[in-house]
Amino acid sequence: MQRINRIAQRFDRHARNYDNPITAWLGVRELRAVCKLVPEDCQVLDYGCGTGRTTLELMKRGCQVTAFDISLEMLSIAQAKAIQHGFNADFLSDAELLAGRTWPVITCIGVLDYYPDPVPLLRTLYQHLAPKGRLVVTFPNAINPIGWSFYLGSRFTVPATPRTPGFVRRACQRAGYQIDNILFTLPSISMIGYTMVLGLSMP
Repeated sequence: MQRINRIAQRFDRHARNYDNPITAWLGVRELRAVCKLVPEDCQVLDYGCGTGRTTLELMKRGCQVTAFDISLEMLSIAQAKAIQHGFNADFLSDAELLAGRTWPVITCIGVLDYYPDPVPLLRTLYQHLAPKGRLVVTFPNAINPIGWSFYLGSRFTVPATPRTPGFVRRACQRAGYQIDNILFTLPSISMIGYTMVLGLSMP
């Protein structure tokens, strides 16, 4: 809990500067891969919605989105974007409001980077996944040089850690998931793309 609070506080401090040309450039390319794994017009929990990049894109695709984030500052920016574009979503920062609820699709984009051990959070998300549902997550790829540039730059904001494809596979399997898809982006070449986008399901 203390680590989660520290992460939330750091994101609160950097929320106003989070959207910038670099994150926008990376985000557009990541979303192309994410959207390949998320059906249109479905119900989605966007866990760790940040400033709303994924939430907004999903709503443009007709999805009904519940957007959750531990950072109130990030969440308020996401909500303002949705209102500006005429969309409506449930924006939540209290994890207790998610208790007992499930979704057919959960996205968790750019979140697991910040957890030294991603398995506990993956298991938490498992509890919110409806039977035959899909979880879509991302990890920065340690094999790609951009991944280590991201690691070094994050030391000044919210420290993140790139992972190898092997580590990611093992972590997802330890958390109880079946790996259905692994996509790479920046470039979209297997094993060397900067971002790994995974589609996971219950076995």
